[in-house]
Amino acid sequence: MTAPRRRGGGGARNPRSLANLLQGGTAAPAGNSYTRTHGAYARLLEDRVEAKVAEVFGALSEDAPLRGEDGGLPAHDGAVVRLAAAALCRLEDVEAHLRDRGLLDADGNVRPAVDLERRLRVEALGYLAELGMTPTSRARLGLDLTRTASVASAMSEPNRARRRELLAQAGVELDDNDEKEQR
Repeated sequence: MTAPRRRGGGGARNPRSLANLLQGGTAAPAGNSYTRTHGAYARLLEDRVEAKVAEVFGALSEDAPLRGEDGGLPAHDGAVVRLAAAALCRLEDVEAHLRDRGLLDADGNVRPAVDLERRLRVEALGYLAELGMTPTSRARLGLDLTRTASVASAMSEPNRARRRELLAQAGVELDDNDEKEQR
């Protein structure tokens, strides 16, 4: 019986097999994108993120339902804007990858980047919703603002009958005990 032949090698038996791991080898040619993937997990360039933050901040400050003292987007929304900008940068990279390579791989299977694109869209939408930039979030915010403004204006009304009417419109019903306490 003969011993099975060993496959592979490297190290002391074949030093040339490790030559590709030595530092100082040749660099990849310019434009080499064979191993480049969708870029969703790559570190983003700071300049690119800053440019996207400025773009998002400018676009949102025109349409934001809540304004800062200067009339633009409140400064404390900067962290959420930065997260939204980073998500949008990653989404652009994944969209470009899918545009260049297609939704299906060579075997006809859906690329994993398609699901990643969907998750990035949901993430970006979540950040924009936090900033009040979706119809649902604006409606929710608008309801609260309208009700608060109505209650505030009703409570400041000096005429008792008119105050009771305004509070009823705002959804606050007073009984006789509440009316006596206000006197």
